[in-house]
Amino acid sequence: MKNIEFVKSDVDFNVYVQQVGDVKFFIVVYIDDLILIHNNKDKLLQEKEKLFQKFEMKDFGDLHFFLGMEVERDLKRCLFYINQIGYLKEILKLFCMEDYKTIEVPFDPKTKLKKNVNKDIEMVKVPYQQVVGSLMYAMLCI
Repeated sequence: MKNIEFVKSDVDFNVYVQQVGDVKFFIVVYIDDLILIHNNKDKLLQEKEKLFQKFEMKDFGDLHFFLGMEVERDLKRCLFYINQIGYLKEILKLFCMEDYKTIEVPFDPKTKLKKNVNKDIEMVKVPYQQVVGSLMYAMLCI
């Protein structure tokens, strides 16, 4: 990236930055994927041409999905929206919970909990570590 006049970000080593006046351009690198972020369409076309000359690449157009995250753009308001609805639906399906209904409180707050005497038998069937790990991944990724 340095050969095409980009500087590695001090904050994230997978982000390269170029700024000339008011024109800002970012390249986000993840293994063999690139995300190009810009505030100038002409600059985008110039930099894409340089990248195509330097590397063997394919242009997949506007970003819609990346690392399991869905990306939406609001061009009028210049905003990006990122969500993990697809990932979370897959997690629900994996743990056979896709048909569960959502509620604000999972049970009556006045419910008295009792110690489960058969916990060893019943709890072996519940993959808590996988469920918690999957939810933590979703929580930490955005």
